[in-house]
Amino acid sequence: MWSILRRCAALLTSAALAGGLAGASPVLADDFSRVDRDPVEGTAVVLTDGGELPTALFSLRLGGSDSVGAYTATAEGEVRPRTAYVESAWDDGTQWPETDTVPGPADRAAWVVANSYPHVNLTELALASATAFLDERQAIAGTQAALWHVLDGAELDPAANDVAVAALYEYLVAGSESAPDETTTPSLKVAPSQIEAVAPDRPLGPITVTSAGTEPVQLSVRGAPAAWLVDADGEQVRRVRDGAAVYLDVDPSVPAGVVTLHARGSDVPLPEGRLFTGRDGVRTRPLVTAEPGTTTSSTAATLTWHAEEPEAPPAPRRDRPRPPFPPPPPGPAPRPRSRCPPPHRRTNPPPSPRTGSRTTARGHRDLAVGSAGHRGCPGRLRPAHPGAGWQTPELTDMVSLWRGVRIRT
Repeated sequence: MWSILRRCAALLTSAALAGGLAGASPVLADDFSRVDRDPVEGTAVVLTDGGELPTALFSLRLGGSDSVGAYTATAEGEVRPRTAYVESAWDDGTQWPETDTVPGPADRAAWVVANSYPHVNLTELALASATAFLDERQAIAGTQAALWHVLDGAELDPAANDVAVAALYEYLVAGSESAPDETTTPSLKVAPSQIEAVAPDRPLGPITVTSAGTEPVQLSVRGAPAAWLVDADGEQVRRVRDGAAVYLDVDPSVPAGVVTLHARGSDVPLPEGRLFTGRDGVRTRPLVTAEPGTTTSSTAATLTWHAEEPEAPPAPRRDRPRPPFPPPPPGPAPRPRSRCPPPHRRTNPPPSPRTGSRTTARGHRDLAVGSAGHRGCPGRLRPAHPGAGWQTPELTDMVSLWRGVRIRT
């Protein structure tokens, strides 16, 4: 949380210091490249999956300078003529086919365009590919198919294509496998592209400027007026040459800020085999230059600094919740409620010893006290033996006593 607040404060501070400079942009219109006219169509090619694709050689205007031929790097997609293109590194976001062999896709693509049309004329290219005759449309088709193979993994169907196109394709694919292993870097580059420092007590950096040209590279900063570029000796600089290292010196009274370093090179040589993609991530088919030229190139780096993070306040103490009391152990199961009536209170005179019966207060003759007649209750009448009728223990004793008296008399 404190890190997020600190970053927001740095951005707000730099925006307030920049004032009117925030809306200014050091990037000019001639720093971008565009497709400036209709492409030259080539022969359509058929891939091994049965798909038939058109081929073309595009014209790419390099900033405000030359126009050079360019092929597409991928087999699918759309080239938008009005889209602004910028030079990009081969490893910036685009996913090329994974391979364990050397050279890589970028070096193979550079070899293809350096040894094919239009960098090589049609007569020499026909002799190199062992083809009797090769026209412009066939040369464009064979070169484009070879680039799709090394960069996009496309396979050309030899039996379904023109013989000259297939021969040029095989020549370029086989030759690219022995391309020199060279790291293709942009014509103008600053590294690293991002630097962040905490309470800096010395200039931020170094930042190395790499340029393919011989002319000085112009440098400028935007974002904080209390910051300036210096060299290793602490002297302010505005122009440097290839390989120079620069630093950003900041005013100690400014605790936080964000500065963008802009580098711009004019008349920078651009060899064939450079990658161009849509500016600011615009979706358009990437292009590979097929001819050398010169360009006006721009690039940038971001530098951020801020004060030390304050110690976070201690978290409020929270009493640990007490564990819940265990539930009481289960007690004995409650006894089921009896459906038997309460015991009859003997308010009548006892039964006669001779008859085993009595006369109740209501005038009824009843059996012994236990003859309640309820199912499952004490005193329920039950037979002494089958066919003996319902008797109670008291009644049985009375009858036995009465029989004994009769026998004796």
